[in-house]
Amino acid sequence: MKKIVFAALMVAALLIGLTGFAQDKAQTGNANSVAIGAAHLGVGVGYRNFHSVRLKGISQNSFTGIWTTDPRTMAVYNADSVHNVVANNPTGTVAGYMPATANITVSSGYNLGGHGSWGNMESMAPVLSLDADIYQNDSWTLSVISNLQFYNMDTATAASGRSISEKTYHTKVYWTDAYNWGQIVRASSEPGYYVTETNYLTATGRTKFDMQMWEIDLGLKLGYTLASGLDFYLAAGPSLTYADMESSSGGLHDNDLDYIFGVYAAIGSSYWFNESYGISFDVRYDEAFKYADTKFANMNLDSWSAVLKFLIQF
Repeated sequence: MKKIVFAALMVAALLIGLTGFAQDKAQTGNANSVAIGAAHLGVGVGYRNFHSVRLKGISQNSFTGIWTTDPRTMAVYNADSVHNVVANNPTGTVAGYMPATANITVSSGYNLGGHGSWGNMESMAPVLSLDADIYQNDSWTLSVISNLQFYNMDTATAASGRSISEKTYHTKVYWTDAYNWGQIVRASSEPGYYVTETNYLTATGRTKFDMQMWEIDLGLKLGYTLASGLDFYLAAGPSLTYADMESSSGGLHDNDLDYIFGVYAAIGSSYWFNESYGISFDVRYDEAFKYADTKFANMNLDSWSAVLKFLIQF
């Protein structure tokens, strides 16, 4: 909440400052202070330095293992492994069987976690902008500007994780033949039986995340024009991101649509070849009020970007 309030106040202060500065220039200006209506269309490409996405997930592969003194020697709990434990570590006779003391570790699934990254093409977006001058004073111009960007992104990782709920039973096992073996639990002759929460087992699983993201913003732009046709400008305002997200892990899928509000600020320059055509380049920072989030992925949209556009004045 503090982050949202601070970002909103920062942009509000910048917008008020830009508007106040332009009004002040108009009040103290001369006959060159005029209201104008020129509009500019911009078409270009942007590159955004996104954070890596945090991928999470669940692996539902259950596992039961058996070991004696070192969990690193754990084997799958079956007739063969029980036979080996009993043959190597017999501890007497219980109910007609020759058992052995063993540890049996049980897990029903795993929490996975990792990070996914983006390629250069996925971090690039087509950009369409439109701005209209609303006031001019000498070389200073105040405009209203809007930008539209689109990103198409996907990533995946083989994430590692630990057991969701793992227990280890310290008990006895017996084996007579392939069809008659098992665990002795709470036998009257087994006072050393106990159960503990453990964290021995790990697993890996693939988590995937796809996102199509539209971002539109609306702001004020204050520009200063040199005699050579070179402009410098500042721009800031609110933004709205529409994210269509799909993620999957362990055979489970999650689809989410989300609207994410934020703010942006940019600084840049433009050069006009003539009265109709020009180019611009700006550096921009976006601050989002919340993460893009699904059941299996979490992404921070706060990031820097650079935008190059071809401009048309009409």
